[in-house]
Amino acid sequence: MTTKGYIGSYTKKEGKGIYLFELNEDSGQISSVNTGYEIEASTYLAQTDDYLYAITKEGEHCGVAAFKKEASGSLTLINKCLESVEGTGCYISVSSDHNFLFEAVYGAGIARIYQLNKDTGEIIKLIQELNHDYPLGSHERQEYSHVHYINETPDCKYVVATDLGTDRVVTYEFSNEGLKEYKVSKFKDQDGPRHIAFHNNGEYAYIVHELSNYVSVAKYKDGQFEELERHLTVPEDFNDDTKLAAVRLSHDQQTLYISNRGHDSIAVFTITENGAGLNPVEIVKSGDQFPRDFNITESDDYLVCAHQEGNYEITVFKRDTNTGKLTPTDNQQIAPEGVHVSFI
Repeated sequence: MTTKGYIGSYTKKEGKGIYLFELNEDSGQISSVNTGYEIEASTYLAQTDDYLYAITKEGEHCGVAAFKKEASGSLTLINKCLESVEGTGCYISVSSDHNFLFEAVYGAGIARIYQLNKDTGEIIKLIQELNHDYPLGSHERQEYSHVHYINETPDCKYVVATDLGTDRVVTYEFSNEGLKEYKVSKFKDQDGPRHIAFHNNGEYAYIVHELSNYVSVAKYKDGQFEELERHLTVPEDFNDDTKLAAVRLSHDQQTLYISNRGHDSIAVFTITENGAGLNPVEIVKSGDQFPRDFNITESDDYLVCAHQEGNYEITVFKRDTNTGKLTPTDNQQIAPEGVHVSFI
């Protein structure tokens, strides 16, 4: 069986933009990697069934590009919306009704909302960019607000943004009028919340903190997050620089995976109590440097990891579907400056 996917990249050094790859699930090897579309700064991607959206910029003008996806994975540009000069984003997502696109802007501490044409895939306009203005944390990297993630909540009622600079998770109502603050959840000083993965039951969230290298298990209800427990994602005796990155749940909701940049590893946790708890299983080396993102195939059999630095290797791991443990199967292909992985 062949599974296709995209890798988004930085374009500061050797990165080309959006890569298209093929994974042979019979052998556990990447059979091909090609440049799917050469575009600047496509550091995060979001997909619907028919369309793909990518962060991009042209000079000082920043925003998002829309593409039509073909069955082969090839991309045709629909349009770009580059209406901001406040910096490029680091995360995008599409609302479940496909009417809105959300963008997190790390540097400027901004959340953006765009209007989409769900029938044509076109980005109609930038509705709003909203500055975060909350008390800052005390870590040296918390000198400003830093919005790092923005996505719809499982109840489809709100959109939630993490703010690494203020140790807060902010929930918004959203509409054609823009974003309206609904609730704010505070985490520990110097946590630096980065990304969130939700359990399929919609009751629990796994919030990963880039600065403290902890994952919080949180109860989610009507826009509010309440921490239940937390776990370190690197060995306690590891003292070198490291900062966690991506968090993904296996499709069977049995295992949580978190990547660490610096320690260059993937932490594996078993999910317990129907989502309310985590048990550490193992921490495995990712195979190269700076594993900023990875993803899990729809079959749940393989995990594919991109590396922003080092040799830019795309590493593949076979998942033990009983224990969640990972066994490396391939590292022969590269995607320079790869920082986002998603399957078609």
